[in-house]
Amino acid sequence: YRKSYTYVLRPIYMNAFTQKYGTRVMWLLIAVFVASLSYSFYFKARVEVDARAYDRIAWNIVQGNGYREMTDGPLQEDNAILRVGPGYELFLALIYFIFGHHYAAVWIAHAFLSTASAFLVFLLARKIFSSDPARDTMALIASALIGLSPDIITVNGLLLTETLGVFLIILCAYLFFKYFVSEIRSGWQIFYVGIVLAFAIMVRTPAAFLLFPILFCIYQRGTKKQAAIFLCTIALVFMPWIIRNFNVYRTFVPTNLAYGIDLLSGNHKGATGELEPYMQNGLYLEEFGIVRGSKLLTLEALRFISANPLEFIKLTIYRLSIYFSLSRPTGFWFHLGATGKTITIILSALYSIFLFVFGFFGLYASQKLSDADRRKARYLAAMLIMMPLAVIGIIVETRYRFLSYPFFAIFAGYGAVIAWRKEILRSLVVIALMLFANTAFDAIRSMDKIIEHIRAL
Repeated sequence: YRKSYTYVLRPIYMNAFTQKYGTRVMWLLIAVFVASLSYSFYFKARVEVDARAYDRIAWNIVQGNGYREMTDGPLQEDNAILRVGPGYELFLALIYFIFGHHYAAVWIAHAFLSTASAFLVFLLARKIFSSDPARDTMALIASALIGLSPDIITVNGLLLTETLGVFLIILCAYLFFKYFVSEIRSGWQIFYVGIVLAFAIMVRTPAAFLLFPILFCIYQRGTKKQAAIFLCTIALVFMPWIIRNFNVYRTFVPTNLAYGIDLLSGNHKGATGELEPYMQNGLYLEEFGIVRGSKLLTLEALRFISANPLEFIKLTIYRLSIYFSLSRPTGFWFHLGATGKTITIILSALYSIFLFVFGFFGLYASQKLSDADRRKARYLAAMLIMMPLAVIGIIVETRYRFLSYPFFAIFAGYGAVIAWRKEILRSLVVIALMLFANTAFDAIRSMDKIIEHIRAL
């Protein structure tokens, strides 16, 4: 408890309540909490598709039925292991265990998580740009971008993994940079980073790519002992789940078995790089079972990639284009009517334009920082790069890029202040033109789907 207070709670407490900018931060966080909660309780979105699966799994855990989606079949063939998890399902189960099977409790928890994410982004932005006189302004902009994001506020009203995933990733980054800037780097600091990263991976598997910049930093600035502590901590967090899966499936399953479906969905003849139904997935799983079927799906995708490397490169370019396209706003949610969808699409599009244009501009401008801040910014950039890198070889959907939003928000806060100072504006124009050119490329390539969505409105 003393170590937790010393390295985690006390620094957050001191930053929150002893600085002169506290009032502005407090009002912003209140706005984030109220906006998230108001949206959730106004729409009261029904639980559908992925959210329905997470809900069923969590409630089965509470009921004592184990980690499963349905109760009328053998556990070894239950679809639960094919879902992203198990972190978010365990999080829901904890809420249901304490408060009962009430979605309102989840919405409130999501609002708190989103508020905490905004606060951590504020603290992290101040830490990254510590030598700039306008660091508080940069941090406030970054915090508002993540806390008042129309995309994240929308998913806060749903039972989806992104809210918890974003919080854990930004908490991991915050703890990592506390370790990075410390004069005396302790094993306890890296221990906390390992715990949070492990849970982040359990919630959203792409978070595993954060291992690379963190381990590189420990190698550069820490010790072999600290690297061992970091890896062992992650392994220990995963161990109970791995043992459980081995007892059930008689094979090594560190997180879930969704990888085979996702990999083949994005890499086969006729693939577009997006998540689309592919009949082969169901056929393999039905004929060979979940475990063997998932392995065969993976092998089939790898065979396609090795036999068609140029096609794979083309699909990866398409996926990268989708990831950063400004023509991919969210908004087509089942709980929204035509007017709600239109408003959400417009807000999401405007948000993505600001976030990506100023985010990339801030990323570019950060190379002109002082040596100490530039080193921090480069590690933050490495973390940002890991998020698209984790998915562009598989499949890309708009909400898959939410995990990169905290990092983009921090750079966008810096980029907005630099633009306000009218510094290197030519670079801002070039970056904007490049993003709009990519958007045009994606829109032309996907024109049929765009027209279909417009007609649906």
